[in-house]
Amino acid sequence: MIQALVDWFDRGHRPLPWRERYAPYHVWVSEVMLQQTQVDTVLPYYHRFLERFPTLDELAEAEEEDVLRLWSGLGYYNRARNFRAAARLVVRRHDGRIPSSYDELLELPGIGRYMAGAILSIAFNKPYPIVDGNVRRVLSRFYGWKEEQPKAVWEAAEEIVRSGEPRIVNQALMELGATVCSAKAPQCLPCPWNSKCVALKLGIAESIPAPRKRPRTVHVQLAAVIDQNQHGFLMRETEGMWEFPTFTDLPTGSFEKVGHCRHSITHHRMEIDVYEGKLGRTKGYRRKAFDNLPITSLTRKIQDAGKDPQRKNAKTQRRKK
Repeated sequence: MIQALVDWFDRGHRPLPWRERYAPYHVWVSEVMLQQTQVDTVLPYYHRFLERFPTLDELAEAEEEDVLRLWSGLGYYNRARNFRAAARLVVRRHDGRIPSSYDELLELPGIGRYMAGAILSIAFNKPYPIVDGNVRRVLSRFYGWKEEQPKAVWEAAEEIVRSGEPRIVNQALMELGATVCSAKAPQCLPCPWNSKCVALKLGIAESIPAPRKRPRTVHVQLAAVIDQNQHGFLMRETEGMWEFPTFTDLPTGSFEKVGHCRHSITHHRMEIDVYEGKLGRTKGYRRKAFDNLPITSLTRKIQDAGKDPQRKNAKTQRRKK
């Protein structure tokens, strides 16, 4: 069973950059970025991050704002803060060498059971299990578990990783879930485990794992204000990221609506009307040049909504008249 999985992985796995040398720092960067984020989204961020911080020592010495600037748009910004904090601890406690001990890794910010197992197995080739959504789905279908079985999944993953080369086995499991045993319309024919998959035999693969109950969607209406003068944009800092002023109710003043955008965060769906104008109250805000600021993807959407070329051209024509 394990050999069939490994052979399948060897024949056609994705040539991802952190698989080239399995350098511990590169593996760590990739695993931090891949939390709740797709590979295709991560790749350009991964390359830019390593160009700016090619070593863990350079990351540890960096200002938080510089790290967040490179993370802008990737989301879940606590990942970046914790990563920098963990790098500083590794330099201070371990002379810059990433620990190959499970307990020592767990002492670092942002590292839990999954992350420790990923670093140890992929970077150091040690037999520690890792269970992400892909692995959970593969194993649940293979064993025919219709309900959530977190303990059983981790135990199965631990048994499997000890049956072969840890870094290859764990990556093969994740690759299988990401590319073949997908959540919808799994491709069972090319699967190396199809002859023994319980869910396939019972014809229930697409219903495993059982869908989790999602929280009710919350719809939010906001107004964002772009207030710009020769000194820059009026913005506020929230946990190291810079944002335009947003309000549930547009404050009093003279504003022109210039655009609209949508944004989603977990189960919140936001509709944002974008205005240009001058805010009467500026306490808590600062003038900032927009370029090279660490900004959220919502901030970028608001700025883009205010750049509508048709509206700008119409405004220019009115001024000429």
